Amino acid sequence: MKLHLVVLALLCGASAAVQADPEHDRISSERSAANANLKEQERACGDQFVVAPCLEAARKDNRTMLTRLRREELQLDEAARHAAADARRKEIAEKAEAQQARASDARPEQPEVRVARPPRATPVPAIRPFEPPSGGPPGLGASGADRAEAEQRDIEKFEAKTREAQAHRDAVALRNAQRAAEGKIAAPLPVPPGASEPH
Repeated sequence: MKLHLVVLALLCGASAAVQADPEHDRISSERSAANANLKEQERACGDQFVVAPCLEAARKDNRTMLTRLRREELQLDEAARHAAADARRKEIAEKAEAQQARASDARPEQPEVRVARPPRATPVPAIRPFEPPSGGPPGLGASGADRAEAEQRDIEKFEAKTREAQAHRDAVALRNAQRAAEGKIAAPLPVPPGASEPH
């Protein structure tokens, strides 16, 4: 599945690059031609009696041409960025769907495993617990049955918290998958001015 996504992303990027490269080449050659034309016009203006208005007109024409070419180049770059962003959003949505499918496949099995587990017997401690000497503070010398009961309550509390944590993780994963599918991906935080400069 991951290989399929990588190949798809590469094909999308390659097709956008193939479409953009001839256009960028055309813009680059037109820009070079415009600059060469400006130099020729500047030389021709030098032969005239009134040089300044001739140079101003030539430079104005050159600026107009370069502005148009820059606008076309920005449109090409924007289209390439949109194509890359669309491919990335699609990849993220497919990953989220795959994770959601795996989670939904795994969920029905987990309750069965928990339900099928036999009830625990009174645990036998591997190490003999500390027993205070007689005459110590009240409550420390609890009987074995009381300790076993308290330990069973602790185990049940732990298992309940584990179930709650798993339910929370599943809910967060589902919410994130839905947001990714809707295209609601948080934009990165802006970099504060001067943060990249060494102090």
